[in-house]
Amino acid sequence: MEALIRFLQNNPIIILVMFIISVLSGLMGIILGWKKFNEDFLSKSITLPVYVYLIILFVVFLAIIFWPAIKNRPKPLRTIKGASFGVQRIVVDGKRFVNCTFRKTELVFRGEAGVGFEGCSLTNPGFTFDGPAANTAKILKLLYTIPEMRPLIENTFEAIKKGKLPKAIPPSDAAEG
Repeated sequence: MEALIRFLQNNPIIILVMFIISVLSGLMGIILGWKKFNEDFLSKSITLPVYVYLIILFVVFLAIIFWPAIKNRPKPLRTIKGASFGVQRIVVDGKRFVNCTFRKTELVFRGEAGVGFEGCSLTNPGFTFDGPAANTAKILKLLYTIPEMRPLIENTFEAIKKGKLPKAIPPSDAAEG
């Protein structure tokens, strides 16, 4: 079922045909049913009880509150299985590579989405940081030039080697002010 959904969503001809059918059916409904629609709904005064307005207001309020969380939720990674990559640049953000081969491939990390590697073979890979990931690398490089910060940076890399990173703690309001 998932493969069918992906096929239908990624096939531009099917999407175009569905759009044309939707537009034509909408136009037919408007043209053929306009008189009845006008007589039944538009020519009459519509009054709603107060609780309907309160429900609508409550739904709008919830939408405003939860919209950032819905908009910024992580998207599922696109799976790439069994592919072979040679001397080329591959942006890895948002992708999950399974049983892939990379030979002298430059892997570009932007830090905009997650990434996954499972059972992959890497021969002489290159790593490049771009976008937010490049900014993070530059900040780490700058902080490392400060003698008091070196132990913190070195401890961070030791934690990475051990597979343990501290969880982010939201900054306090005092830090912004």
